[in-house]
Amino acid sequence: MTDAERSSGRGAARGGPLALQYGDHNVQNNYFNLAFPDPVELGAQRLGRVLLGQWRQEAALRGLSGAPPIPVRWRATNGGEVGDHLGPTGDPGEGNAADLAAFADAFSGLKQRRLVVLGGAGSGKTSLVVLLVIELLQRMDEGDPVPVLLSLASWRPAEEHLAGWLERQLLREYPYLDRGTVRVLLRDQRILPVLDGLDELPAAERPDALEALNAALAGGGPLILTSRTADYAAAVRSASVLREAAVVQADPLTVEEAVRYLLRSATPQHQERWRPLTDALIEDPSCPAAEALRVPLMLWLCRTAYRRPAADENPGDLVDRRRFPTVEAIEGHLLDSLVPAVYPATPLPPPQPGRRTSREAPWEGRQRDQEQVSRWLAFLARHLEQRRTADLAWWELGTAVRLVPRMIVTGLVCAVCLSVLVGPLDGVLAAIGYTGPEPGLGPRLRQGLLIGAADVLINGVPAAVAFTLVHGIGVLLKGGAPEPSRVRIRVGGRSGRSGARSGPEILARSGLGIAGGLAAGLGIGLVQGLVRRLLTGDPPALRVGLVDGVLYGGMFAFAGGIIGALMAWCEASVDIESAPAPRELLGRNRRTVFLQWFMFAPLFGVVIGVAGWPVVGLLDGDLWGVRLGWTVPDGLRFGLLTACGAGLGAGLSLTAWGQWTVFARLWLPLTGRLPRAAMAFLEDAHRRGVLRKVGAVYQFRHARIQQHFAGPPVRPRPPEDASRR
Repeated sequence: MTDAERSSGRGAARGGPLALQYGDHNVQNNYFNLAFPDPVELGAQRLGRVLLGQWRQEAALRGLSGAPPIPVRWRATNGGEVGDHLGPTGDPGEGNAADLAAFADAFSGLKQRRLVVLGGAGSGKTSLVVLLVIELLQRMDEGDPVPVLLSLASWRPAEEHLAGWLERQLLREYPYLDRGTVRVLLRDQRILPVLDGLDELPAAERPDALEALNAALAGGGPLILTSRTADYAAAVRSASVLREAAVVQADPLTVEEAVRYLLRSATPQHQERWRPLTDALIEDPSCPAAEALRVPLMLWLCRTAYRRPAADENPGDLVDRRRFPTVEAIEGHLLDSLVPAVYPATPLPPPQPGRRTSREAPWEGRQRDQEQVSRWLAFLARHLEQRRTADLAWWELGTAVRLVPRMIVTGLVCAVCLSVLVGPLDGVLAAIGYTGPEPGLGPRLRQGLLIGAADVLINGVPAAVAFTLVHGIGVLLKGGAPEPSRVRIRVGGRSGRSGARSGPEILARSGLGIAGGLAAGLGIGLVQGLVRRLLTGDPPALRVGLVDGVLYGGMFAFAGGIIGALMAWCEASVDIESAPAPRELLGRNRRTVFLQWFMFAPLFGVVIGVAGWPVVGLLDGDLWGVRLGWTVPDGLRFGLLTACGAGLGAGLSLTAWGQWTVFARLWLPLTGRLPRAAMAFLEDAHRRGVLRKVGAVYQFRHARIQQHFAGPPVRPRPPEDASRR
């Protein structure tokens, strides 16, 4: 109100939401209600719109829209092995994925709106919750909770409260949200967490997760949780079921349901193409095709594989027992269409507004070369078959290469990286410390370039040999690939509980440091003598190099043994069974490697730099007729260079992160067996449903998928020529 308005009596008097406007002589002109928008409601509605756009797009990319849903029947389970009492849960009744509206009504009618969705591999759990989230978002009204679908694999229930994890995920995925709004939404139970994949947590953490969920929901609140049936049943034997939650389980499809789905999915113009298959299924419900198509994954692949008419491919071919005599033959044939189905060669959709547009967003990397993807998945599957395991561990990818080639590749990569680091560094130090007769910048630069180039050769060749041997010996001692570790300053305690290295392991690491140091020191001295001989033509240069090799080898072995033992003493193994998600574990191990480098490389350099003085003094400055000398600048320079080089080489050759870098980031992409961004590819395959996470490792979503990609492409038998019958 302005001063003029106050003096004339004009203005607005407010009392709560009511405002009266007065004119001259206190005559009331009108009144109105002031509407103040609720910022929390605005935040919830906007988040709902962003999520609806996101999951509509995701459903289209997953092939869940544009055709009727697969009619998986979801049977209610109360009590028994996996359910709570009927009283506090409410009965969701029978549900069907083909009638999402009724399913959503049943869920909304539950007392606490808590639901557990159970089923086997390929039963359609994730597809159901994606479609259910879309249905709930479409009917969301003022005051309703916002359904947010998240993968549960990254939650560590022993380390982070559910509310804190949800807050972090929301802020990460939807950066326009502010922390205050998210916390109010969580506090007021305006978020409906839809948590996909309890079975993707480490087995030891699943009971803890259920207990943490029950504790977080003690004050009320909705929740939807999915899990494989056997994994959920095993978890609740060690913990409580999800309290006050209704439980539904997937029933196998019937032949009649599969037939109705195939005919409904086809347009009227194309239904006749499907009649030979559907009629044969009705006539013989026990045929291999009928058995295969009772699995929702195979039924979806069948529709996808024969979606378009082709002259040489018809759906009716699946019931030809000469071409497809077994269920496995039909599954293999249908799995040939898995990559084209989940990696469609179509233009990428634009990012959704409000959604984080990074490499982890669901649409990133959608448009991939299907042949390349098939080769990459085949490599991963064959790698697992060779190791006779279903667990795809990122630190074991290098073991797909045989030991001797792996040693050579490791040594060469270490040598190149060390040369790139040490050569320029030594060249700069030489240019700075130049004391030659010619003054000026030019001579300094020439000296720096000459010393740097010579150092590349002097350090690179011995490093290749030394780290080749170090890696090979380390693998033989360990019996496999180096596993992720963590730095732990141990002060007492039992190594069995803490994961700290045992006495034999510490001694083995010390011996490895001695062997590597001896090989590197001898090699540096000998190559250094050879380079001097070539550059100066001085015959005694080779003898000087041999003497240097003996001295360097002794000093390096001494320092390597001490530092190797200290590193092992301060190191502890990571419990893989309860480790975090693959990318998080990779990040932790990378930080561990760099921490070890910064902790122990300076110490290694100091030992090398200092050890020269007592050695020269002990030998009275002479060995085999070669005069010895050791100055402070030489010691500092030598110690700095060896610290940098030895730390880098050890990190690449002896650690899980180093082997991931050498092989998954360099060698395997270079040879076409993996993409350059291997972790992003694995995460993308997880989002598309090809892989699943189980703690720190990945697995193929279904054992049959792994077997399919590990073997040769399945080709149906050619149809028999009618003229030869």
